[in-house]
Amino acid sequence: MKILKKIMNIIIDIIIIMILLVSAVILTLSLTSQDTGTPNVFGYTLNAIQSPSMEPVMYKGDLVIGKTINEEVEYKKGDIVFFQSTYTGDNGQEYLMVKCHRIVKTKEQYGKTYYLTKGDNNEISDIKSDGWIAGNKIVGIYKTDDYEGTRLEGVGNVYDFLKSFWGFFFVIVLPMILFFIYELIRVIMNIVAYTKEKALVAATEAAQSAELTEAQKQKAIEEYLASQKANENSDKPDNDEKEE
Repeated sequence: MKILKKIMNIIIDIIIIMILLVSAVILTLSLTSQDTGTPNVFGYTLNAIQSPSMEPVMYKGDLVIGKTINEEVEYKKGDIVFFQSTYTGDNGQEYLMVKCHRIVKTKEQYGKTYYLTKGDNNEISDIKSDGWIAGNKIVGIYKTDDYEGTRLEGVGNVYDFLKSFWGFFFVIVLPMILFFIYELIRVIMNIVAYTKEKALVAATEAAQSAELTEAQKQKAIEEYLASQKANENSDKPDNDEKEE
């Protein structure tokens, strides 16, 4: 029983460590994506694909990993890049997002290079939605002549779920609450067990002390009776002594 309990405690501790690691990763990804809209973890960017615009290179629900770009560099036609874009929310406000599309055209204007992008599976380019983008809008690369990122099939759905309110609640917050309750119960049970053990030790010591006291009392009584008997014997007249 004790071995099973110990194994259960180890399993629970491992689960808690994994939950803490996942929560730390999610927090890191969220904090590093505030400025550019895409996470920057040790020089790599992670993005969940939200549409089928780049099929068959990548599919909706995939997680793609590429290199983060921290300075403006030159790109060429055919490169697949991550670039900043915006979308309008249900409340009418614009939010920052990151797209992953292929560069289909480049142009020079006023000594600066601009790029036109397009999803491989789209019929038209991003000219109406994003227009010609400057190099400082590109935050990462997925594929060039000398580099190709990593695609994790279906993992983007998991990544999006973990970043959502309910995903974070069910995967991180709820298990932590249950762990807290479990630990609280375990602490209470340990306190109760310790109290019982302490009470048992005290009772045993009291019983031993009581037994010792009774033995001493019995010995004292026996000694008293023996002394009384000795006094009675000393008070009796000697039978051999003659009367005058």
